[in-house]
Amino acid sequence: MAGLVLTAAIGLAACSAPAEDHTTPGAPSPESGALPVTIEHNYGSTTISKPVTRVAAMGVGDADTLLALGFRPVAAAPFGSPANVRTPWNEKLLGSDEPVALPEASQQFGNEIAKALSTDPDLVTAIGAAPTKEQYAKLAAAVPTITRPANHPDWQVPWDVQATEIGRAVGRPGAVAAKIGETSKHVAGLAAAHPELKDKTAVAVTASPDGTISIYGPGDGREQILASYGLHFPDGLKSAVTSGFYGSIAPENIGLLNQADVVVVLDWQGANDQIRKNSAWTAQPFVTGGRTVYLDQEVGTAMGVPTVLSIPWIADQSIGRIATAAGRAG
Repeated sequence: MAGLVLTAAIGLAACSAPAEDHTTPGAPSPESGALPVTIEHNYGSTTISKPVTRVAAMGVGDADTLLALGFRPVAAAPFGSPANVRTPWNEKLLGSDEPVALPEASQQFGNEIAKALSTDPDLVTAIGAAPTKEQYAKLAAAVPTITRPANHPDWQVPWDVQATEIGRAVGRPGAVAAKIGETSKHVAGLAAAHPELKDKTAVAVTASPDGTISIYGPGDGREQILASYGLHFPDGLKSAVTSGFYGSIAPENIGLLNQADVVVVLDWQGANDQIRKNSAWTAQPFVTGGRTVYLDQEVGTAMGVPTVLSIPWIADQSIGRIATAAGRAG
């Protein structure tokens, strides 16, 4: 995975110091008949036979599902830079708790294994990550560990699938289904209030210092968010997605983005300010016609890893502006 794109998606930084205590008093009891459960994944299967209370969330976004279900993860892979587990959408559920941060879990997963295991977990979730087979084996030898479903590529697990697998693993399949429904209903209600979104296309991009444009494909979390608003990825841009979930557009080909009704530009370290100074960019019809939406780094980073908690927050921050731009597409 290219360094620029992955960094923009996750935003890594130095890890925070472990808190002194990571007990999880009051962890929810499993639902009747929910355990034992066997979770199939890309490295085989994992059976969870007894209730879990101490979960190390090594996958980015995994901790949000646990928090939504009433669990307090003992370790968590953070979203952004600086490496802060606490976000606007999960801070109320975290309360005063400070899970051990695992900031290298996306790019350098192996570096965080010892730290995660030091929190004495009885389950490790690594669905929002890409551990190697050897790294998985090291974890699984110590504690039950689940990874992504085999039918979804690394970094392209739909948010509801990610949540469902974690909910099943902790014995709360009914609760997680309800939370998924609640999240979807919130977004659907906002989208219904903006009929101008219907049958429109949109693409999410990030500007690079060298003038190229990173474009995120239909399997990426950012496009999952736009799809939940009723927007579609432009067919004519699919060939630009060359590296799984993303690709790049050379500076001289920026005009290709005119195939989208709406261009959503996600900031990364001041990239949005820089692209606004690019005359080749500002002359494009999608800019002059008001069909461009600039979102700040916090929203853009959250869009890279949508979860049951972040999705409603993202929608509240963005859907109105995106709908306004879509309305200008005619």
